[in-house]
Amino acid sequence: MRHLTTIILDIFGEAYLVGGALRDASLKKSFKDIDLAVPPGPHFRSKTLKLARKLNAACFPLDEENLVYRIKTRKAPFLQLDIAPFQGQDLDADLRRRDFTVNAMALPLERALKFALDKKTGALRLPCLDRKKIIDPLNGLGAALKKELKTAGPGAFREDPLRTLRAFRLAAALGFKINSSTFHELKRRVRLIKTSAPERVHDELLLLLENERSNYWLGLMHKAGLLTAIFPDLAPQETCAEIYYGRGGVLKHTLRVVERMDYLFAHLPKAVPEYKKIEEFFSKPAVMKLAALLHDIAKPPKAAVFKGRLRFFGHEEHGALMSERLMADLRFSREDIRLVSNIVGHHLRPGNLASNDIISDRAIFRFFRMAGEYTVPLLTLSWADHASYITQPTLVKVMGKIKENPLPIPKGGLPYNGLKKTLRFLQVLNLLFRVYVKKNIKLRTARLIDGHDVIRILKIKEGPRVGEILEKTQLLQFEGKIKNRLQALRALKKITASTTQKRAQR
Repeated sequence: MRHLTTIILDIFGEAYLVGGALRDASLKKSFKDIDLAVPPGPHFRSKTLKLARKLNAACFPLDEENLVYRIKTRKAPFLQLDIAPFQGQDLDADLRRRDFTVNAMALPLERALKFALDKKTGALRLPCLDRKKIIDPLNGLGAALKKELKTAGPGAFREDPLRTLRAFRLAAALGFKINSSTFHELKRRVRLIKTSAPERVHDELLLLLENERSNYWLGLMHKAGLLTAIFPDLAPQETCAEIYYGRGGVLKHTLRVVERMDYLFAHLPKAVPEYKKIEEFFSKPAVMKLAALLHDIAKPPKAAVFKGRLRFFGHEEHGALMSERLMADLRFSREDIRLVSNIVGHHLRPGNLASNDIISDRAIFRFFRMAGEYTVPLLTLSWADHASYITQPTLVKVMGKIKENPLPIPKGGLPYNGLKKTLRFLQVLNLLFRVYVKKNIKLRTARLIDGHDVIRILKIKEGPRVGEILEKTQLLQFEGKIKNRLQALRALKKITASTTQKRAQR
């Protein structure tokens, strides 16, 4: 990093640090990537390729029409550098065309300017930044110091409607407030978000959901009308089931579930027993928060009064299908779509299990077998769902009790709602987490034998009996009584011998 500015200036002669890197540097924060603006010229592309060669980096276009290129080094220290000629007749015009004033600043590169690299994190800093040298036509530095996000120009949202979403994402990341006039203009333009490329909406949405207060920003997006502009199917939730959830209906509950998911990911060691052993399942907090946002998406279309009560039969299965469609429209990966649709489609299962007074090994085994690779994400969504029925201060108070064995169900059954019911359900979820870790379910639910083995060894025909024998074998595996394929094959004959003996006694 020591000679980076020298290399750039040797090739381009004149260059400016712009965008997020300068914004963060002005706030004395580190940054990961560098954005450069340079004067336009006929040899811009060849100079960019030369810079990539000097840095031993790959180079590819991000926006060929506007000549925006990305350079990524192949070896440590890893560096990502986006470079483009001025978008407009000069630097001033370039800055005034940007999205927000905090991103509309420029710093002339000088040979004495040095980037400092943190080798552990790969983050960069500008330890000797002289703020007086910043070119700042829109007082972006003043807005940054006030922690205020303000559009760079009156037509910012019309020029690029994605900026309506980026405003919330950027404010969340920086801990800024959105300027009141900017928020007012944003509200007028939210419907334009549908004209943005789905891939861009996808990227901004995931970045926002990564934030530890994503529920707050989603709520603010809803006030602006942007949340339902992106997800129109959420709009009917606001007036659905107000008899249960109060003003705001199902949507109020939905945002509270996202809030509990925020809390869960911020307190994993407290909330999930031995979470380090299953840490791999918590690698996608943004996708899990999206699942929380969509988990009751089908309650409005499935709402119906049954025996005097408002019910939502089948909303979980229908919600899985709706989630698939919504995520496909936003260009989510197949892996993420499968994850969300699976746990949305089964999010009532853990609660159904918790409603049983006695939770047997067989019931737990069947639950794990049903959930398969989505067991931990399903338990996570269910935890946030059930935790949403008590206030967050109450949740914090009972975190210790959640780790205790599940409360017995009283003779009259669990109350319809309230702390006792919520605590019972969270204790059962905690139990399931514990069992999953203790029994190493990933191994104990992997099939050691299949139906072909049963038919071949026992010489029986295809039919329900094959499935019954397989389930008994898997239950033995779950209980730790068989641990490999050979033991499973031996267990087959014992299972059939026991079954034959019982039939003879009848």
